[in-house]
Amino acid sequence: NINDSLGHIAGDQLLIATARTLETCLRPMDTVARLGGDEFAILLDGLENQNHAIAVAERIQQALTRPFNLIGHEVYITASIGITLSSGNYTDPENVLRDADTAMYRAKEGGKARFELFDSTMHSHAVALLKLENDLRRAIERNEFQVFYQPIICLETDELYGFEALVRWNHPERGLVSP
Repeated sequence: NINDSLGHIAGDQLLIATARTLETCLRPMDTVARLGGDEFAILLDGLENQNHAIAVAERIQQALTRPFNLIGHEVYITASIGITLSSGNYTDPENVLRDADTAMYRAKEGGKARFELFDSTMHSHAVALLKLENDLRRAIERNEFQVFYQPIICLETDELYGFEALVRWNHPERGLVSP
């Protein structure tokens, strides 16, 4: 919205101001980096437990409630924050970012200015959703959809009023899938 309404220079100014605001919420040993677009990653070093990460997320949310002044315009922003803890289960940094991103999208689904703490069910859900989408694409190619006609009966007269066409998916592993 900022780029479209106030221009890219204002958008860049907002990104810089946002990064500086994020830095004020962190300790000297923490790191903030822009991943791309309007997404930032924050590495909190040496946290004792998840409550400390949640406290930082709450500080960030509070700090972002104040307006930014961009070329004479007041601009308000919110942040959707995904939190993941590196409890020793990660071998690749990409997976840490993937899980934080998954938690961030869950926060976005819940509304603006929220944070979510990643749990493994989020990843399982994301993988299942990807599999479902792939299965749906294959279902179209394999003609796995069937049309069923359901009569519509007038309750007052008990007469046939019409028909409703329903599409059902005949999944090769799950069988007939309801809508």
